[in-house]
Amino acid sequence: MLREALRQRTPRGHQIVNGRSLPAPIEGWDASSPIAKMSEKRALVLDNWFPTPMDVRVRRGFQMHSADMGSGVVDTLMPYHGLTPAAGKLFAAANSKIYDVTTSQTSGSASVSSLSSNRWQYVNFTTSGGKFLWACNGADAARHFDGSSWATPSLNITTYSASEIINVNAHKNRLWFVFKDTTVAGYLATGAISGTVTNFELGGLFTKGGYLVAMTTWTRDGGDGEDDLAVFISSKGQVAVYAGTDPDNASTWALVGTFDLAPPIGYRCFEKAGGDVAIITIDGVLPLSLALQRDRAGTADIALTARIRNAMNLSARSYKGNFGWEIKSYPTGGYVLLNVPLQEGVTQHQYVMNTETGAWCRFTGQNANCWAVFNEELYFGSNSGIVYKADQTALDASNPIVAIGQCAYNFYGNTGIWKEFKLLQAIITADANVRPALGISTDFRDNAALGTPVAAEEDAALYDEAVWDADVYPVEGRTVAEWASISGDGYAASIHFRAETGKSGVSLWGSSEWGQDLWSAPVSGEAVMRLNAFNMIYEKGLVL
Repeated sequence: MLREALRQRTPRGHQIVNGRSLPAPIEGWDASSPIAKMSEKRALVLDNWFPTPMDVRVRRGFQMHSADMGSGVVDTLMPYHGLTPAAGKLFAAANSKIYDVTTSQTSGSASVSSLSSNRWQYVNFTTSGGKFLWACNGADAARHFDGSSWATPSLNITTYSASEIINVNAHKNRLWFVFKDTTVAGYLATGAISGTVTNFELGGLFTKGGYLVAMTTWTRDGGDGEDDLAVFISSKGQVAVYAGTDPDNASTWALVGTFDLAPPIGYRCFEKAGGDVAIITIDGVLPLSLALQRDRAGTADIALTARIRNAMNLSARSYKGNFGWEIKSYPTGGYVLLNVPLQEGVTQHQYVMNTETGAWCRFTGQNANCWAVFNEELYFGSNSGIVYKADQTALDASNPIVAIGQCAYNFYGNTGIWKEFKLLQAIITADANVRPALGISTDFRDNAALGTPVAAEEDAALYDEAVWDADVYPVEGRTVAEWASISGDGYAASIHFRAETGKSGVSLWGSSEWGQDLWSAPVSGEAVMRLNAFNMIYEKGLVL
């Protein structure tokens, strides 16, 4: 069948037909390499495709978890970690209230009301008196939750007030605070959740000016020993690192050093990842362990976002003032996501890194202001008063997931030879009725066109005469590999591919333009859809 198709499409006088197999872009989205020298395992665009060591697959969608919290944005999700998963709680801040959204529901239950801000920072902290969720927002008095109720801790603070606490961290069994728009941190006694707050001035170390943004704990040895360091970062990117246990005792508390990094983005700029800490800065997401060893000019190559440097830098410059920047580690899904607020309270993307391979992609369609991992599952707060559970099934709520990809340009081993591209095959594995939408761009132009598929088997209906779910493949896990006609000529070509999940009906191949004919998956289930590889048929060195 393939030979016959080629005979029909190959004029006499042309040279021998060539074939080439290409891997799926398992190395992920590349927004840093020269476009003409990019690895064939990378992609210029990889939206809603997640790269794994074996293939790229369409991300799973989200489901509504809790609603009826007003029409405003959900700015904060706060998990409370109890002694057991069943004792845990999940809280959402929206509409000037804190809601209990632990269970899936259509009406949220307000736990705290009459608040000025929904933008809370928080920490889970255990004392001899129990487990607590301790939260602050720089506008309202701080709050804590003890497993059954919320309360306002009694704090004795010099110069400042409890409503000026904008950030919190637990370090060496002690709660530390950041006071809004100051260079002052504060701390409580060991094991305390209230009481006297001792001020800790850092202004003398921040020679570039600015204010204190956040504090975190950096565990150099991966454990809980003397190498647990206290890390403070200013709005100008200066980092002060302290070692020791008791800031009241100079013999057990000492400055390790002050370091210069790029300015951080937002109060939620830190995320712990194993024994390291990731920092969101205008130069990218930096691993603290490596960043402190480099001058700022040398941090570009060690950034976690090095492979998507240009996209990250553009987003940081354009959107750094928007609320919603946050990095979240999601071990169950095998990735870390960086929330990028394109338009505050309206549109957000996520830059997503596979933690095993370091490959990146971008998730779109998940407009999230905040994220949380609760009982090993991923949740986000939306722009419309709803909390969603992510990484679930084949749909984003009731909407299809549209996944778009464009592979790196490839010269197919002959940089100076003209080629005419004839046929393209996508090898996919799916648990549903599927059909590939394929096209190519040539010579670095965005001129992709959808080809006409070759017939399947002799006894099966042609693509342009039948609907897939009735005539070709049953719904089962299997590999699908059909050829499609493509049209393009030039020295280099880039493969475009597109999928959509959850379509109840699919258009016929012959009736749609590029970008409208899609892979289709069922409206329920996980919608496993994996792209494994491509095969390309082309002619080179044409004799005219």
